Amino acid sequence: SRPTRPRRHMDPVYLSALIALSASVVFALSNHVQHIALDHMDVRNGTLVNVATSAVILWLLAPFFLVPQTLLSEPVLWFALAGLIVPSLSMTFHSWSVRLIGPALTAGIASTSPVFAMVIAVFVLGEIVGARTLAGTAIVVGSIVFIALRSRGAGAAWPAWAVAIPLGAALTRGLSHNAIKIGLTGLPSPMTAAMVAATTSLLILLSVHLASGRSLPAPNRGYFWFGLCGFLNGLGLVGLNVALSLGDVVVVAPLVATTPAFTLLTGWLFFRREVVRLPTIIAIGCIFAGCVLIITR
Repeated sequence: SRPTRPRRHMDPVYLSALIALSASVVFALSNHVQHIALDHMDVRNGTLVNVATSAVILWLLAPFFLVPQTLLSEPVLWFALAGLIVPSLSMTFHSWSVRLIGPALTAGIASTSPVFAMVIAVFVLGEIVGARTLAGTAIVVGSIVFIALRSRGAGAAWPAWAVAIPLGAALTRGLSHNAIKIGLTGLPSPMTAAMVAATTSLLILLSVHLASGRSLPAPNRGYFWFGLCGFLNGLGLVGLNVALSLGDVVVVAPLVATTPAFTLLTGWLFFRREVVRLPTIIAIGCIFAGCVLIITR
């Protein structure tokens, strides 16, 4: 009989990178769905429907992955911390920043989140950053900032201290990646991590909603579209957690940060909403070149 050849398995680094980029595409599609949803419902109510949908779907799937005893374990606290930070805290910073300095500059500055994620991962998790990873991250972040700033419009003057607000949004996202990674080292269950984080976010958003005395709008199409956002975000969150469970934060964070590039590409290719000019095409090419450097570190 012929000897059987050993099966070749994909290197975990490449697998985590592939999943991280896939999650970025899913988040990009969610951005376009949210654009449609906002024609029918405001951001606050929509975000509540969005997060609630993610949490409900994950709880419905819980019998297939959840070990109930693990909900009392220490790693769950890290997942809950991630849910406290994103979207609750990061969304607050983001909205405040958009109001003060505008959406384009906010997107550009907030895209530095991989830098914060990497610094925290190096000092807290002891991860190692090589020259290729540093160079790739710098290219990715710089290109995303360029794309964001190309869409800027003429805006009012704003105080210099306002830059700290989008930087706060970037910092919270970097903290969230690391909190999930720490939790996954003790409880390697990406689905549980996503469920706990989504549930924590939902409880916070519900509390704020009830305290403000607001009520949900009457049934309209916004519920469907924001519900679809919730499904896509839940899928992307699970993918992000799987990538973090397989790879380092210093690799996953900058790859997931490519969402603006995929949003632009999918908007141009499928939704016919974007006009992509040569400088932007070059910037997108640089982003993917940076991704190659990060993956092949």
